[in-house]
Amino acid sequence: MTLGRHLSSSALADVVRLRPFRRLWLVFGLSSLGDWLGLLATSSFASALMGSPAAQGATFGAIIAVQLLPWLVLGPFAGVLADRFDRRHTMVLVDLARFLLFASIPAAAQLVDQHEIVVAWAAIASFGAQAGAMVWNPAKEAAVPNLLPRGRLETANQLTIVTTYGITPVLAALTFAATARLPHVGRTGAAAVALYFNALTFLACATVVFFGVREISGRREAAAPRPESWWAALRTGWRYLTATPLLRGLLAGLLGAFAGAGIVVGGARFYSRSLGGGDATFGLLFAGLFVGFGLGVVAGPRLAGRLSRHLLFGLAVQVAGLAVVALAMMPRLTAALGAVLVVGFGAGLALLCGVTLIGAEVDDGVRGRVFAFVQTSARAMLLLAIALSSALAGAGENWQMVLGPVAVPADSSRMLFTLAGIGAAIVGTVAVRQMTSQDDVAIRRELRRAFEHPAKRH
Repeated sequence: MTLGRHLSSSALADVVRLRPFRRLWLVFGLSSLGDWLGLLATSSFASALMGSPAAQGATFGAIIAVQLLPWLVLGPFAGVLADRFDRRHTMVLVDLARFLLFASIPAAAQLVDQHEIVVAWAAIASFGAQAGAMVWNPAKEAAVPNLLPRGRLETANQLTIVTTYGITPVLAALTFAATARLPHVGRTGAAAVALYFNALTFLACATVVFFGVREISGRREAAAPRPESWWAALRTGWRYLTATPLLRGLLAGLLGAFAGAGIVVGGARFYSRSLGGGDATFGLLFAGLFVGFGLGVVAGPRLAGRLSRHLLFGLAVQVAGLAVVALAMMPRLTAALGAVLVVGFGAGLALLCGVTLIGAEVDDGVRGRVFAFVQTSARAMLLLAIALSSALAGAGENWQMVLGPVAVPADSSRMLFTLAGIGAAIVGTVAVRQMTSQDDVAIRRELRRAFEHPAKRH
């Protein structure tokens, strides 16, 4: 099937012209801005309360870890909530709760003199806000396919992914930097101002969703006459995810892609040193991965032509894996940047295809649970890969491998990249087999049809 070709101006205009989706997209942009700003502001606010640099660094890392913890502990139950209750009311209540939680963090600093208590409350409030986000995101993702035609679903997903990973992180960083120039009032510093602003974004979201996007409450399928219990709903979502070949292949491909991405992120600092660089090199590689990700989301479907999204998903995972193997072989920063762009491109295209396929192929009654399962599994794999690879990349000694006239630095990070890339390529192959049920001859035939000149098809 072909759900859409690319983020063209006409397709974008058609999607944005739909008032319910346009309002939901604006709400989602505000919520995403709040998530990124909350991540920056809460961590900086809590660490600034501590005295020594060591304590500041430990506090910063602890707040980040606390914000990621709910996704690992409570993830599957969030999907049950998203499917069981009215999605519009759920999103409004979550946004109101996040407004109160984020506003309470700087307010606590004004009322309590003990910094340890304020930091503890910041951790609790962050945990609660992220637990709410776990419910809000599947509810939003499950509602989107009900607001627009099936043929525009991919364009809508491109728009939301670009908003999440391309626009709002930059706006959050600029907003956080701008608050540093504002005059301080008492103990209200830049991070506190950012937290109050962040809280207001969620209040605005709740207002718009409640009064302006009433269509979110609607569902395409009739509700079941007898609601399932919590555990029965959880089992239903898990059975649906594991019993469907499409979703099995999708989950395997996404886990392989996120494991590879986590290993690249975890070993990137040591890899930068093997290139003769430091933090600046690490920053360039990280930015290159991010730019490639955005290009994959925006330009990937256009380059893929008429290729079915089932096949395109597996091929994107394979391309990303092979690019990671190439990254391990690069002796210079310039070549490494080219490879890391391709890694990001494949990962972005795979994520876009995955989100689009879930929205188009999964029944509305279990869509929230499927989104929650996939998001939780992917985040868990990402964190595990980052933690293990960062620990393993520092082990071993550095040496050089001579490939003809070129001497390539070799260390543990490069070995990890090679293994991760090969693993991702294998997982991509498995995903193609699960999702398409095609043999090699049929796959090659579809590739030729997708990329041949239109005149040759007649």
